[in-house]
Amino acid sequence: MAVITATPCQVCGHDDLRPLYAVSDKNQGVPGTWAIVACTACGLGRLDPMPDAATVATFYQDAFYAEDGRRFRPWVENLRRGLSGLRGLRLRRMLPAGSRLLDFGAGSGHFAESMCMQGWDAVAHDPFNSTAHAGTNAEDGGPVDRTALAYPDGHFDAITLWYVIEHLLDPRGALREFHRVLRPGGILVLSQQDFSSVQARVFTARWLFLDPPRHLFQFTPATLGTMAAQEGFTVRHVSSASLESGPFTILQSLLNCVVGNENYLFRFLKSRQLGGQAGTPGSLRAAVGLGASVLLLPLMAPLSFVLYFVLLAFKSGDVFTMYLERTDARSTRR
Repeated sequence: MAVITATPCQVCGHDDLRPLYAVSDKNQGVPGTWAIVACTACGLGRLDPMPDAATVATFYQDAFYAEDGRRFRPWVENLRRGLSGLRGLRLRRMLPAGSRLLDFGAGSGHFAESMCMQGWDAVAHDPFNSTAHAGTNAEDGGPVDRTALAYPDGHFDAITLWYVIEHLLDPRGALREFHRVLRPGGILVLSQQDFSSVQARVFTARWLFLDPPRHLFQFTPATLGTMAAQEGFTVRHVSSASLESGPFTILQSLLNCVVGNENYLFRFLKSRQLGGQAGTPGSLRAAVGLGASVLLLPLMAPLSFVLYFVLLAFKSGDVFTMYLERTDARSTRR
């Protein structure tokens, strides 16, 4: 498997890339194949070849969000809404109620809505979801605030990105802009998959969190921390715990090893309005794969929870959440 393109690493600037494995879209059926490659100097992973901005937009249009702005079936969305408050526990300890928050890449807006209920001045923004809305800065029932980062310097006390930074073509440029619109001492929260985790190394192309071609980059705490420091942030805390996603990611990745690498269960949980889900009429293979996944749940689900907590004891989570403070000092650039 040859590397098709060689571009400088976003973190360290080296262009020596090591091909790891071939991947294709198992979640939404975007045609094509790619490679996951890693920088031999720092370990940053990325998609190869890297698509341009116009192509990236097609990965989401009419495929990532349904017409009502949701990604999953109603009961799953309700569960996600209920769990969204857990994401803000540490942030609410770091900053007082009433703080101004931007949830960037907000999806259905659950987190911003939860923070508003806790007394925060929260606004949601998602560049690919025009129907999501939440916050005291959004009209009731209106669209999400789509002004991107057209805010004055130091406007926000906190910015959160829950599983978003890996979707961005220019994560370094995004960090620079987040630094600008955060006040000095403000908090940037970045949550994403951990490419250095045991799960990523064991499951490889069967790991649910790879999600090609939407996940353009595969970060580790070291690579993301280095990039953030280069753009004027200081790491305050890193967490590997995510009861919201960790056990399920292990479950689906295990199922991929047994019934085929097609994310059958995950696709079944998606909104019925979206294409590419398991159980599509006429797809016997999908129906068999989903049926086998359901039959294996009594065994695989408890095993996934056990594995999650065992791995967490060794600080290996499928994801990591990094809490960064805006400072004026930047580390040596690459």
